[in-house]
Amino acid sequence: MTSPLEGIRVVEFANFAAAPSAVAIMADLGAEVIKVEAIGGDPIRGLMKQAKVPEGAHNPDVAFQFINRGKQSIQLNLEDPDGSAIARRLVAASDVVVMNLLPERRDRFGLGTDDLLALKPDLVVGVLSGYGEVGDEIDRPGYDVTAFFSRSGLYGASTPPGGVPPHARPGQGDHTTSLAFFGAIMAGLRARDVTGEGQIVESSLLRTATWTIAIDMATSLVDGRPNTERPRDSGLSPMLEAFECADGRWLHFTMPDTGDAWERFCKAIEREDLLDNPDYQTGRQRFRAMRALLADIDDTLKSQPSDYWMPRLDEYRCIWAPINDTAQAAQDPQVRATGAFETIHHPEAGEFETIAAPFRMHNSPDVGVRGPAPRAGEHTAAVLGDLLGLDESEITDLTERGIVAAE
Repeated sequence: MTSPLEGIRVVEFANFAAAPSAVAIMADLGAEVIKVEAIGGDPIRGLMKQAKVPEGAHNPDVAFQFINRGKQSIQLNLEDPDGSAIARRLVAASDVVVMNLLPERRDRFGLGTDDLLALKPDLVVGVLSGYGEVGDEIDRPGYDVTAFFSRSGLYGASTPPGGVPPHARPGQGDHTTSLAFFGAIMAGLRARDVTGEGQIVESSLLRTATWTIAIDMATSLVDGRPNTERPRDSGLSPMLEAFECADGRWLHFTMPDTGDAWERFCKAIEREDLLDNPDYQTGRQRFRAMRALLADIDDTLKSQPSDYWMPRLDEYRCIWAPINDTAQAAQDPQVRATGAFETIHHPEAGEFETIAAPFRMHNSPDVGVRGPAPRAGEHTAAVLGDLLGLDESEITDLTERGIVAAE
Protein backbone atom coordinates (compact mmCIF):
# COMPACT_ATOMS: atom_id res chain seq x y z
CA MET A 1 0.00 0.00 0.00
CA THR A 2 1.17 3.53 -0.71
CA SER A 3 1.30 6.06 2.11
CA PRO A 4 -2.19 7.34 3.00
CA LEU A 5 -1.50 10.92 1.88
CA GLU A 6 0.84 10.19 -1.01
CA GLY A 7 0.10 12.58 -3.86
CA ILE A 8 -1.28 15.30 -1.55
CA ARG A 9 0.62 18.58 -1.58
CA VAL A 10 0.29 20.92 1.39
CA VAL A 11 1.52 24.51 1.52
CA GLU A 12 1.89 25.82 5.06
CA PHE A 13 1.73 29.51 5.95
CA ALA A 14 2.11 28.98 9.67
CA ASN A 15 4.61 29.39 12.46
CA PHE A 16 5.18 28.41 16.07
CA ALA A 17 3.62 25.10 17.12
CA ALA A 18 -0.07 24.28 16.77
CA ALA A 19 -0.69 24.41 13.01
CA PRO A 20 2.79 23.21 11.96
CA SER A 21 2.64 20.15 14.22
CA ALA A 22 -0.66 19.13 12.61
CA VAL A 23 1.04 19.36 9.23
CA ALA A 24 3.99 17.32 10.53
CA ILE A 25 1.57 14.43 10.98
CA MET A 26 0.47 14.87 7.38
CA ALA A 27 4.12 14.64 6.33
CA ASP A 28 4.42 11.42 8.35
CA LEU A 29 1.49 10.09 6.31
CA GLY A 30 3.23 10.81 3.03
CA ALA A 31 2.04 14.31 2.09
CA GLU A 32 4.46 16.64 0.34
CA VAL A 33 4.70 19.70 2.58
CA ILE A 34 6.09 23.09 1.58
CA LYS A 35 6.59 25.31 4.61
CA VAL A 36 6.56 29.01 3.72
CA GLU A 37 8.68 30.93 6.21
CA ALA A 38 9.21 34.66 6.51
CA ILE A 39 12.63 35.94 5.56
CA GLY A 40 14.78 34.91 8.52
CA GLY A 41 12.72 31.81 9.24
CA ASP A 42 9.96 30.70 11.58
CA PRO A 43 10.47 32.63 14.85
CA ILE A 44 10.19 29.42 16.85
CA ARG A 45 13.54 28.26 15.46
CA GLY A 46 15.91 28.07 18.42
CA LEU A 47 13.33 29.62 20.75
CA MET A 48 12.26 26.54 22.70
CA LYS A 49 14.26 24.63 25.28
CA GLN A 50 17.36 23.07 23.76
CA ALA A 51 18.70 19.62 24.58
CA LYS A 52 22.06 19.40 26.32
CA VAL A 53 24.64 18.07 23.88
CA PRO A 54 28.41 17.58 24.23
CA GLU A 55 30.51 20.68 23.73
CA GLY A 56 31.18 21.23 20.05
CA ALA A 57 28.38 18.92 18.93
CA HIS A 58 25.61 20.15 16.63
CA ASN A 59 22.41 20.92 18.52
CA PRO A 60 19.52 19.92 16.26
CA ASP A 61 16.87 22.14 17.95
CA VAL A 62 14.77 19.11 18.84
CA ALA A 63 11.53 21.05 19.46
CA PHE A 64 11.62 22.50 15.95
CA GLN A 65 12.56 19.10 14.54
CA PHE A 66 9.48 17.53 16.15
CA ILE A 67 7.13 20.23 14.87
CA ASN A 68 8.49 20.44 11.32
CA ARG A 69 9.98 17.06 10.42
CA GLY A 70 9.69 15.90 6.84
CA LYS A 71 8.91 19.30 5.30
CA GLN A 72 10.50 21.49 2.65
CA SER A 73 11.22 25.15 3.44
CA ILE A 74 11.02 28.26 1.32
CA GLN A 75 11.65 31.77 2.68
CA LEU A 76 9.24 34.25 1.15
CA ASN A 77 8.48 37.92 1.80
CA LEU A 78 4.69 38.07 1.74
CA GLU A 79 4.73 41.81 2.39
CA ASP A 80 6.01 42.37 -1.16
CA PRO A 81 3.39 42.01 -3.92
CA ASP A 82 5.77 39.79 -5.89
CA GLY A 83 6.17 37.59 -2.83
CA SER A 84 2.44 37.22 -2.30
CA ALA A 85 2.07 36.47 -6.01
CA ILE A 86 4.50 33.57 -5.62
CA ALA A 87 2.49 32.41 -2.61
CA ARG A 88 -0.68 32.32 -4.71
CA ARG A 89 1.11 30.29 -7.39
CA LEU A 90 2.08 27.77 -4.70
CA VAL A 91 -1.53 27.65 -3.55
CA ALA A 92 -2.78 26.96 -7.07
CA ALA A 93 -0.39 23.99 -7.28
CA SER A 94 -1.48 22.46 -3.95
CA ASP A 95 -4.29 20.38 -2.50
CA VAL A 96 -4.28 21.82 1.01
CA VAL A 97 -3.39 25.22 2.43
CA VAL A 98 -2.75 25.51 6.16
CA MET A 99 -2.39 28.89 7.83
CA ASN A 100 -2.44 30.60 11.19
CA LEU A 101 -2.29 34.14 9.82
CA LEU A 102 -4.71 36.57 11.44
CA PRO A 103 -7.53 37.73 9.10
CA GLU A 104 -6.04 41.17 8.57
CA ARG A 105 -2.76 39.69 7.33
CA ARG A 106 -4.48 37.14 5.11
CA ASP A 107 -6.45 39.86 3.39
CA ARG A 108 -3.38 42.09 3.04
CA PHE A 109 -1.44 39.30 1.35
CA GLY A 110 -4.33 38.29 -0.91
CA LEU A 111 -4.61 34.99 0.97
CA GLY A 112 -8.12 35.28 2.38
CA THR A 113 -10.18 32.13 2.22
CA ASP A 114 -12.30 33.46 -0.66
CA ASP A 115 -9.13 34.42 -2.53
CA LEU A 116 -7.72 30.94 -2.09
CA LEU A 117 -10.84 29.14 -3.31
CA ALA A 118 -10.96 31.47 -6.30
CA LEU A 119 -7.45 30.31 -7.17
CA LYS A 120 -8.34 26.63 -6.83
CA PRO A 121 -12.01 25.75 -6.28
CA ASP A 122 -11.31 22.25 -4.92
CA LEU A 123 -8.77 23.45 -2.36
CA VAL A 124 -8.96 22.41 1.29
CA VAL A 125 -8.13 25.43 3.45
CA GLY A 126 -7.27 24.82 7.09
CA VAL A 127 -7.27 27.89 9.34
CA LEU A 128 -6.00 27.73 12.90
CA SER A 129 -6.32 30.60 15.35
CA GLY A 130 -6.27 31.44 19.01
CA TYR A 131 -9.88 32.56 19.34
CA GLY A 132 -11.77 31.34 16.30
CA GLU A 133 -13.06 32.86 13.08
CA VAL A 134 -16.21 34.53 14.41
CA GLY A 135 -16.87 37.03 17.17
CA ASP A 136 -15.33 40.35 18.11
CA GLU A 137 -11.85 39.00 18.89
CA ILE A 138 -10.83 37.14 15.75
CA ASP A 139 -7.81 39.42 15.33
CA ARG A 140 -6.58 38.90 18.89
CA PRO A 141 -3.24 37.05 18.95
CA GLY A 142 -3.22 34.00 21.20
CA TYR A 143 -0.77 31.43 22.45
CA ASP A 144 -1.73 28.25 24.22
CA VAL A 145 -1.11 29.74 27.68
CA THR A 146 -3.58 32.56 27.03
CA ALA A 147 -6.21 31.11 24.68
CA PHE A 148 -6.07 27.40 25.57
CA PHE A 149 -5.30 27.30 29.29
CA SER A 150 -6.38 30.69 30.64
CA ARG A 151 -9.41 31.86 28.68
CA SER A 152 -11.04 28.44 28.39
CA GLY A 153 -11.44 27.81 32.12
CA LEU A 154 -8.82 25.06 32.18
CA TYR A 155 -6.41 26.91 34.49
CA GLY A 156 -9.35 28.02 36.60
CA ALA A 157 -10.57 24.46 37.04
CA SER A 158 -7.03 23.31 37.88
CA THR A 159 -6.54 25.86 40.66
CA PRO A 160 -7.81 25.14 44.19
CA PRO A 161 -9.76 28.03 45.77
CA GLY A 162 -7.25 30.60 46.95
CA GLY A 163 -4.44 28.82 45.13
CA VAL A 164 -1.99 30.01 42.51
CA PRO A 165 -2.71 29.03 38.87
CA PRO A 166 -0.40 26.31 37.56
CA HIS A 167 2.06 26.51 34.69
CA ALA A 168 1.46 24.40 31.60
CA ARG A 169 4.38 22.71 29.93
CA PRO A 170 5.59 24.24 26.63
CA GLY A 171 3.35 23.49 23.66
CA GLN A 172 0.92 21.33 25.63
CA GLY A 173 -2.14 23.20 24.38
CA ASP A 174 -0.65 23.68 20.93
CA HIS A 175 -0.10 20.00 20.35
CA THR A 176 -3.51 19.05 21.70
CA THR A 177 -5.07 21.56 19.33
CA SER A 178 -2.98 20.21 16.46
CA LEU A 179 -4.80 16.88 16.75
CA ALA A 180 -8.19 18.57 16.43
CA PHE A 181 -6.88 20.57 13.49
CA PHE A 182 -5.43 17.48 11.82
CA GLY A 183 -8.80 15.73 12.13
CA ALA A 184 -10.57 18.73 10.61
CA ILE A 185 -8.19 18.81 7.63
CA MET A 186 -8.67 15.07 7.05
CA ALA A 187 -12.44 15.54 7.12
CA GLY A 188 -12.06 18.39 4.64
CA LEU A 189 -10.06 16.19 2.28
CA ARG A 190 -12.66 13.45 2.53
CA ALA A 191 -15.46 15.93 1.76
CA ARG A 192 -13.51 17.27 -1.20
CA ASP A 193 -12.99 13.77 -2.56
CA VAL A 194 -16.71 13.02 -2.28
CA THR A 195 -18.12 16.33 -3.56
CA GLY A 196 -15.28 17.70 -5.69
CA GLU A 197 -15.77 21.03 -3.94
CA GLY A 198 -13.32 23.00 -1.87
CA GLN A 199 -13.63 23.09 1.88
CA ILE A 200 -12.70 25.58 4.60
CA VAL A 201 -12.06 23.98 7.98
CA GLU A 202 -10.93 25.65 11.16
CA SER A 203 -9.88 24.93 14.68
CA SER A 204 -8.78 27.17 17.52
CA LEU A 205 -6.86 26.91 20.75
CA LEU A 206 -9.89 28.21 22.67
CA ARG A 207 -12.44 25.80 21.25
CA THR A 208 -10.16 22.77 21.54
CA ALA A 209 -9.53 23.60 25.18
CA THR A 210 -13.29 23.74 25.74
CA TRP A 211 -13.49 20.19 24.40
CA THR A 212 -10.70 18.95 26.65
CA ILE A 213 -12.45 20.30 29.75
CA ALA A 214 -15.87 19.13 28.58
CA ILE A 215 -16.92 17.23 31.72
CA ASP A 216 -16.38 20.27 33.94
CA MET A 217 -17.80 22.60 31.29
CA ALA A 218 -20.93 20.50 30.75
CA THR A 219 -21.96 20.84 34.40
CA SER A 220 -21.22 24.58 34.44
CA LEU A 221 -23.43 25.01 31.37
CA VAL A 222 -26.33 23.54 33.33
CA ASP A 223 -25.87 24.91 36.86
CA GLY A 224 -23.73 27.99 36.26
CA ARG A 225 -21.27 27.04 39.00
CA PRO A 226 -17.49 26.88 38.54
CA ASN A 227 -15.64 23.62 38.92
CA THR A 228 -12.30 23.89 40.68
CA GLU A 229 -9.54 21.60 41.83
CA ARG A 230 -10.02 20.28 45.35
CA PRO A 231 -7.25 20.53 47.93
CA ARG A 232 -5.79 17.07 48.48
CA ASP A 233 -7.24 16.64 51.95
CA SER A 234 -10.70 17.55 50.66
CA GLY A 235 -10.69 14.97 47.89
CA LEU A 236 -13.46 12.50 47.25
CA SER A 237 -11.55 9.32 48.02
CA PRO A 238 -8.04 8.25 48.99
CA MET A 239 -8.18 5.89 46.04
CA LEU A 240 -8.15 8.91 43.70
CA GLU A 241 -4.94 10.41 45.08
CA ALA A 242 -1.16 10.15 44.77
CA PHE A 243 1.14 8.88 47.50
CA GLU A 244 4.88 9.20 47.94
CA CYS A 245 6.98 6.10 48.62
CA ALA A 246 10.16 5.75 50.64
CA ASP A 247 12.35 6.20 47.55
CA GLY A 248 10.69 9.51 46.69
CA ARG A 249 8.62 8.13 43.83
CA TRP A 250 4.93 8.92 43.71
CA LEU A 251 2.21 6.42 42.77
CA HIS A 252 -1.15 7.69 41.56
CA PHE A 253 -4.41 5.77 42.00
CA THR A 254 -7.65 6.06 40.05
CA MET A 255 -10.01 3.53 41.61
CA PRO A 256 -13.70 4.51 41.74
CA ASP A 257 -15.01 3.72 45.21
CA THR A 258 -17.33 0.92 44.09
CA GLY A 259 -17.61 -2.81 44.62
CA ASP A 260 -14.62 -4.32 46.42
CA ALA A 261 -12.19 -1.56 45.44
CA TRP A 262 -11.65 -0.39 49.03
CA GLU A 263 -10.97 -3.93 50.19
CA ARG A 264 -8.46 -4.59 47.42
CA PHE A 265 -6.74 -1.27 48.05
CA CYS A 266 -6.35 -1.91 51.78
CA LYS A 267 -5.00 -5.42 51.24
CA ALA A 268 -2.53 -4.19 48.65
CA ILE A 269 -1.03 -1.62 51.03
CA GLU A 270 -1.07 -4.10 53.95
CA ARG A 271 -3.65 -2.12 55.89
CA GLU A 272 -6.47 -4.60 56.36
CA ASP A 273 -7.03 -2.99 59.75
CA LEU A 274 -8.65 -0.08 57.93
CA LEU A 275 -11.42 -2.42 56.80
CA ASP A 276 -12.49 -2.88 60.40
CA ASN A 277 -12.40 0.79 61.35
CA PRO A 278 -15.99 1.92 61.99
CA ASP A 279 -15.19 5.41 60.60
CA TYR A 280 -14.21 4.03 57.18
CA GLN A 281 -17.03 1.62 56.34
CA THR A 282 -18.62 3.57 53.49
CA GLY A 283 -17.39 5.89 50.81
CA ARG A 284 -19.21 8.78 52.46
CA GLN A 285 -17.55 8.04 55.79
CA ARG A 286 -14.14 7.90 54.16
CA PHE A 287 -14.82 11.22 52.45
CA ARG A 288 -15.72 12.83 55.77
CA ALA A 289 -12.56 11.45 57.39
CA MET A 290 -10.35 12.23 54.41
CA ARG A 291 -7.71 14.32 56.20
CA ALA A 292 -6.93 11.73 58.89
CA LEU A 293 -7.22 8.84 56.45
CA LEU A 294 -4.81 10.40 53.98
CA ALA A 295 -2.26 11.08 56.70
CA ASP A 296 -2.47 7.45 57.80
CA ILE A 297 -2.06 6.09 54.26
CA ASP A 298 0.74 8.56 53.56
CA ASP A 299 2.73 7.08 56.44
CA THR A 300 2.09 3.56 55.17
CA LEU A 301 3.22 4.17 51.59
CA LYS A 302 6.28 6.09 52.78
CA SER A 303 7.40 3.08 54.81
CA GLN A 304 8.53 1.13 51.72
CA PRO A 305 10.04 1.97 48.32
CA SER A 306 7.90 1.96 45.20
CA ASP A 307 9.39 -1.34 43.99
CA TYR A 308 7.93 -2.98 47.09
CA TRP A 309 4.41 -1.67 46.51
CA MET A 310 4.07 -1.97 42.73
CA PRO A 311 3.83 -5.79 42.48
CA ARG A 312 1.35 -5.84 45.37
CA LEU A 313 -0.83 -3.27 43.65
CA ASP A 314 -0.95 -5.45 40.56
CA GLU A 315 -1.62 -8.57 42.63
CA TYR A 316 -4.74 -6.96 44.07
CA ARG A 317 -5.83 -5.49 40.73
CA CYS A 318 -5.44 -1.87 41.77
CA ILE A 319 -5.62 0.82 39.10
CA TRP A 320 -2.46 2.84 39.51
CA ALA A 321 0.53 4.27 37.70
CA PRO A 322 3.90 5.67 38.69
CA ILE A 323 4.26 9.42 38.27
CA ASN A 324 7.14 9.57 35.83
CA ASP A 325 9.26 12.56 35.05
CA THR A 326 9.97 13.06 31.35
CA ALA A 327 13.29 11.21 31.50
CA GLN A 328 11.61 8.23 33.19
CA ALA A 329 8.73 8.26 30.71
CA ALA A 330 11.20 8.30 27.82
CA GLN A 331 12.62 4.99 29.08
CA ASP A 332 9.36 3.43 30.26
CA PRO A 333 9.04 0.05 28.48
CA GLN A 334 5.31 0.41 27.92
CA VAL A 335 5.65 3.93 26.50
CA ARG A 336 8.22 2.53 24.07
CA ALA A 337 6.08 -0.50 23.28
CA THR A 338 3.32 1.79 21.99
CA GLY A 339 5.68 3.15 19.32
CA ALA A 340 5.71 6.62 20.87
CA PHE A 341 9.19 7.45 19.56
CA GLU A 342 10.84 7.42 16.16
CA THR A 343 14.33 8.23 14.95
CA ILE A 344 15.29 11.26 12.91
CA HIS A 345 18.38 10.94 10.75
CA HIS A 346 19.90 14.41 10.68
CA PRO A 347 22.73 15.27 8.27
CA GLU A 348 24.68 17.19 10.93
CA ALA A 349 23.46 15.96 14.31
CA GLY A 350 23.27 12.30 13.39
CA GLU A 351 20.49 10.12 14.81
CA PHE A 352 18.21 11.22 17.63
CA GLU A 353 14.73 10.27 18.76
CA THR A 354 11.61 12.34 18.44
CA ILE A 355 7.93 11.82 19.23
CA ALA A 356 5.82 9.87 16.76
CA ALA A 357 2.27 10.69 15.72
CA PRO A 358 -0.09 9.50 18.49
CA PHE A 359 -1.72 6.69 16.50
CA ARG A 360 -0.83 3.60 14.49
CA MET A 361 -2.15 2.37 11.14
CA HIS A 362 -1.75 -1.40 11.20
CA ASN A 363 -2.15 -1.94 7.47
CA SER A 364 -0.05 1.03 6.38
CA PRO A 365 3.53 0.25 7.35
CA ASP A 366 4.95 3.21 5.40
CA VAL A 367 3.79 5.78 7.97
CA GLY A 368 6.26 7.66 10.12
CA VAL A 369 8.89 10.36 10.31
CA ARG A 370 10.21 10.98 6.78
CA GLY A 371 13.23 13.06 7.62
CA PRO A 372 14.53 16.03 9.59
CA ALA A 373 13.03 19.49 9.67
CA PRO A 374 14.42 21.71 6.92
CA ARG A 375 16.89 24.52 7.33
CA ALA A 376 15.26 27.91 6.75
CA GLY A 377 14.94 28.32 2.99
CA GLU A 378 16.67 25.01 2.30
CA HIS A 379 14.36 24.26 -0.63
CA THR A 380 13.70 27.77 -1.93
CA ALA A 381 15.49 27.28 -5.24
CA ALA A 382 14.09 23.79 -5.80
CA VAL A 383 10.49 24.82 -5.13
CA LEU A 384 10.71 27.91 -7.31
CA GLY A 385 12.46 26.06 -10.11
CA ASP A 386 10.97 22.57 -10.12
CA LEU A 387 7.42 23.40 -9.03
CA LEU A 388 6.84 26.91 -10.37
CA GLY A 389 9.19 26.74 -13.36
CA LEU A 390 11.30 29.82 -12.59
CA ASP A 391 14.72 29.88 -14.18
CA GLU A 392 17.99 30.65 -12.41
CA SER A 393 18.05 34.32 -13.42
CA GLU A 394 14.52 34.87 -12.11
CA ILE A 395 15.39 33.23 -8.78
CA THR A 396 18.55 35.35 -8.53
CA ASP A 397 16.54 38.50 -9.17
CA LEU A 398 13.98 37.60 -6.50
CA THR A 399 16.76 36.86 -4.04
CA GLU A 400 18.58 40.14 -4.71
CA ARG A 401 15.34 42.06 -4.19
CA GLY A 402 14.68 40.36 -0.82
CA ILE A 403 11.53 38.63 -1.98
CA VAL A 404 12.89 35.13 -1.43
CA ALA A 405 15.87 33.79 0.49
CA ALA A 406 17.72 30.50 0.49
CA GLU A 407 19.45 28.92 3.46
